[in-house]
Amino acid sequence: MTSPRRLNQEFAVQIERAGVPNGADRGSRIVLAVIGKDRPGIMAGVTTILANRRANILDVTQTILGGLFTMLMVVDIAEMNGSFSDLKRELEAHGNANALSILVQREEIFHAMHRL
Repeated sequence: MTSPRRLNQEFAVQIERAGVPNGADRGSRIVLAVIGKDRPGIMAGVTTILANRRANILDVTQTILGGLFTMLMVVDIAEMNGSFSDLKRELEAHGNANALSILVQREEIFHAMHRL
């Protein structure tokens, strides 16, 4: 099974490759990572929360690793309804209620933590 540290390194590389799409400001982007035992509806639950707040998914990758669902998203929250803190709380509560590990960080914090 892939270690959490290895997943974080892979996520950091994928986010760096994603770059900044036209019209997106790096300061308005967040990184969202989801890990949990694979089952139907994980992606739907997370994307429904984002859609209801009008957050824009810029990039997403997901895979199943040894029975674990793993997903990484880069999301633009510039036009989102509500605050970053509200979104983070809602996603973390969703994760707790559904036995998922959900990490939500501003993109600049994520990059600062993964610089060598």
